[in-house]
Formats: sequence, structure tokens, C-alpha cells
Amino acid sequence: MSIILPYYEGPRWIGRSAASALGQQGIPFELILVDDGSTEPAEPHVHGLRDDRLRCLRIDHAGKGAALNAGAARARADLLCFIDQDDIMLPGRLERQVRAMCSNRFVDAVYSDYERVHDDGRFIDRFVSRQASGPECLKAMATDLALVTMQTIMIRREAFFRIGGFSEDPLLTGLDDAEFFTRLFVSGAALHYEPGAVQQWVRHDRNYSQSEQFQEARLVLLEHLRRLAGRHREVRDILGRFTHDVHYMRGIYFLENDRRREALPEFRRALRSYPFFPNTYYLFLKSWLSSLEPASGERTGVSRVRKKPSRHS
Repeated sequence: MSIILPYYEGPRWIGRSAASALGQQGIPFELILVDDGSTEPAEPHVHGLRDDRLRCLRIDHAGKGAALNAGAARARADLLCFIDQDDIMLPGRLERQVRAMCSNRFVDAVYSDYERVHDDGRFIDRFVSRQASGPECLKAMATDLALVTMQTIMIRREAFFRIGGFSEDPLLTGLDDAEFFTRLFVSGAALHYEPGAVQQWVRHDRNYSQSEQFQEARLVLLEHLRRLAGRHREVRDILGRFTHDVHYMRGIYFLENDRRREALPEFRRALRSYPFFPNTYYLFLKSWLSSLEPASGERTGVSRVRKKPSRHS
């Protein structure tokens, strides 16, 4: 079993994340920590763990997809799973999921449930998935209800490379997982849902999903999906839903950050892509009315609770 941990400028969390992976029992494994050219290298922050199962690799900065691929290329095991530098692997994850993989040699990937917690350990919620086919998972992801996430997937190394690994487009960082899962779901891969929370996503003040770069990555993801739609009818059939979700979430980001005039065209694009989601009309109207008012510097009060795409932090 090979666990791949990509790292980029996250010394605050890397020791905790690596320790949670190394704490797994009952299964032989290796932990491959891939430092994506950080200015503050990861190795000094995990040196105190002193575990022969930990292997550190450093590459020139190239983005999360390239870091994940570098780790997979050097993996010694036939099974791969992933943990972000600020995530926490829950006890028993490897034993439970490896057992599920070994019980059915035709399964290409196993996925499970995950929890969200604050940085101080306070519980937020638990995401519970379900058994679904690749096409079902694709449709769910297009509507922002992902059934398979980077926090929970375990995949055969052969299947990983068969579908091409992760995109190494650095502008896609933060949504490398969505593009990867799209290709996984249309590949005909056999998926198995193993119930139970196996990992925790940690909310803190530097989550990448709250950054401007992540919002730009949404548009880059759309470009990748449009190319895939040219080859796969399944992607083409739901591209409108994907497009709606991208612009809808960008609109919410701009509203939350009091950038109301930027939110309005995003909701307009969302409506053009998929005009059957009532809340988009409400937010479009809210953006239009507020754009007529002088900027107040106050936040709009829009709030949401949403899954976390996998990313560096």
C-alpha cells in the first residue's frame, strides 16, 4: 500500500498529517511525501517522526497534479491512496479499504465517507456517500454533490496509470481531482463504496478553496471538461450542469467577498448554462439589486456549507 502526500508551503500541518498516516495499523505500507518545490521544505518538519516507511521526494514546483504523479510513479505498491498536507487519516482506514479491494479483484477503486473538522479538532459534519456507478458519480459531481473524493479514494496503481494519472496543468491546482475523477468515471472503472469515515478535512484560515486562484482554477477545469466532452458523450450530456456549477460557485465567492458587480455576470452565465436551478435566479436578482447600490464595504451575508475539493491546503 502506497500513501501519497503532496506538500506545498504547509509546515503548520504537515507533521500532523504525516503522523496520522504513519499511525495506520494492520497493513504494510509506505508514505511518499512529495515536496512540490516549497520555499520551506517539508523534510525538517517530519524528521522527528523517524519512520522507515516514510520516503521524502522533492521536485521543482509544478503544481499538485505533477506532485501526485511523481509520487505514484515511485510507488512500490499496487494500491494507492492520497492525503492532503492538512488532512488527518482516521485509524483503520487502510485495513478497511485494503480488505475491500482484496475481496474483489475486479474492483478498480474503493471510496468511503469523510468528516470535516476545525483546525482545533471541533467537529463540523460528516459526508456520507453511497454505492454508485461511474455515470452516477459523474452526474453527482456535476451538481456539486461529489460521491467520490480525494479524501477517501483508494485506487489500483494499474487503473491510475491506465486513465493517465492527474493533469499536470499548474493552473488546475485545487481542482486536479475533479478532472481526474471525470476521466475515471467515463473509463468504465469498477467502483466500490466501503461505508465509514476514513479521513478528516480540516477547515482553517488558509484553505485553498477560499483563494482567488481556486476561483480561476474553476474556469480552467471547464476548459479541460470541454475537451473531454469532445471525446465522451457522458461528459457532453452534463456539461451544462458543470458550467452552471462553476459560475454559480464563482458568483457566491464574489458575493461573499463584497464584489457584487463581479457576481452578477457569473450568475447570468450560470442561468444560461442551466436555467432550472431556482436559487440561481434569487442570487442573480440579489446581485443585480445590490450592484445598483454604492459599495458599502459590508459583506452580503451569503453563507454556505460545501464539500472541499482536494488541494494542498
